Amino acid sequence: MFIADCHCDTLSELYKQNKSLYANDLMLDAERIIKNGGGLQFMAMFIPTDVFRAGAGATYTLKLIDTYLRGLRELEQKGLHVTRILSREDLKKLPNGEFNTLLAIEEGGALDGSLEVLRVYYELGVRCMTLVWSNRNDIADGVNEECSKSGLTMFGRQVVAEMNRLGIAVDVSHISTYGFWDVLEHSTKPIIATHSCAYSLCDHPRNLRDDQLKALVKTGGFVGINFAGQFLEKDYNDACIESVYRHLAYMMDVMGNDDQLGFGSDFDGISHPPYNLQGVQDFVPLFDYLGKKFSDETIEKLAYKNCIAYLEKVL
Repeated sequence: MFIADCHCDTLSELYKQNKSLYANDLMLDAERIIKNGGGLQFMAMFIPTDVFRAGAGATYTLKLIDTYLRGLRELEQKGLHVTRILSREDLKKLPNGEFNTLLAIEEGGALDGSLEVLRVYYELGVRCMTLVWSNRNDIADGVNEECSKSGLTMFGRQVVAEMNRLGIAVDVSHISTYGFWDVLEHSTKPIIATHSCAYSLCDHPRNLRDDQLKALVKTGGFVGINFAGQFLEKDYNDACIESVYRHLAYMMDVMGNDDQLGFGSDFDGISHPPYNLQGVQDFVPLFDYLGKKFSDETIEKLAYKNCIAYLEKVL
């Protein structure tokens, strides 16, 4: 089945380990996605806190963009067609049995405090950005800074406005709850939580509260379920495919529909995946399980239709 996955950290591992995007021993590669039936994969570029605080956020990001572009060239040399999602027109080519990508940034520290840099990233193909990782940057506070009770900075408000204008999806995964509500107030386009789960089922600070889920519904937003074991179960050793189902079912109930949920696996960015969901190949048994719980229509929505519908609103 064609699957849209709104978050993976594979690019960082390809860069650090000098591995192939086509085939590797990581949690995700193009070969397995194509074997699954094709997909739309958000390729996130994670910028470590110490890197951007040293003023090297943009340099590091450009290295990851280079890794991404070299990976795409490798695929093209193998005769594979890759669609880079840059506009609503590109979405019309989906679904297909191919490897399609959307370039994303995970950590607004990649901007080094510059809207000009943001605009250059857009020209290079970035279409989604997680405003802040779990620590503080000059846009907002992450979940590790909840005690500050702080929302967006003035620069952060400018960043959100410019992302709205350009057509870059505003990602609120990792942001503090105060920052979440501030983004919701200031964004003129629907926002996305690319890789988060339900706080009521697992009270990890990275997960979304019920009122946040309901607010996302009202504003046309989207949530991708994260496969990190510690976000799914209080004891990550208990995390399994059924855990993913429970979060999906619960969030559908809270949100009142099946139109605004999908997946944000966090493959290659998680150390404790569910014991039976270890890599992109395991989307197959996951959907075999979900097919016994949800209708065919809901399955298609979760797999890709909801994600594409969201992107049509923001690109």
